[in-house]
Amino acid sequence: MGKKAVAIIGSEDEEQLRKKESVKREQKKLREHKTDKQPEPETIVETPVATPAPAVEEAKKVKIARIRSKPYQTAKAKVDVTKTYATSDAIKLLRDVSLTSFDGTVELHLVLKEKGISKEIELPHSTGKVRRVAVADDKTVAAITSGKIDFDVLYASPDQMSKLVKFAKVLGPKGLMPNPKNGTVVPDPEKSAKAAASKTSVILKTEKDAPLIHTTIGKLSAKDADLAANIRSILTAFEGHLTKVVLKSTMSPAIKLTIGQ
Repeated sequence: MGKKAVAIIGSEDEEQLRKKESVKREQKKLREHKTDKQPEPETIVETPVATPAPAVEEAKKVKIARIRSKPYQTAKAKVDVTKTYATSDAIKLLRDVSLTSFDGTVELHLVLKEKGISKEIELPHSTGKVRRVAVADDKTVAAITSGKIDFDVLYASPDQMSKLVKFAKVLGPKGLMPNPKNGTVVPDPEKSAKAAASKTSVILKTEKDAPLIHTTIGKLSAKDADLAANIRSILTAFEGHLTKVVLKSTMSPAIKLTIGQ
């Protein structure tokens, strides 16, 4: 056992002993207070780590160069890419650089100053493409419902339009939705369809998201004069709107035309 402090009542030792006991009690309280108090959790500050940026080579799509055949390279070498050609000269050059063994299609590609332009153009000569004309009736509606769209122009009477409204999202983007503005909503659609089948007119409009038009003007077997006449009709219709015109045929290199000639 530990030693016990003994003091005589009323003596100085008693007074000193009381002071010591008082100090001990205070120290004990302090120790107990520290023990009961839970330590505050340490705050950990995380330093954000920057995500390393991907390499430029990985971020960009790698464009694989297209390797052209020797016949194509030979044909392309005949076209001066630094100049534009008059229509008659371009057609002659086109025949010289044509690569197909079959009757290729002659194409015309237009770059306009703005998008949202649409025109119906009556061409003086056939493009060599058969125009598929349809009339909106129960049979046509059933075909569209099944996903079969085998026409280039669709005529409808005002009464039939109510049956076609639900196909607007399908026909609209393809330019096939009948519309009074382009003359495909008429009182007598059968008569109009018959007349349209024999016409050489084309409806040309820019792409939805770009001021571009791609069309055909005939076959390589057509006469130079016929191809030139069709080209002039299209260029005249878009006069003032054009920034670039390119002539080519199936699989051939492109030839830039001089606008206005």
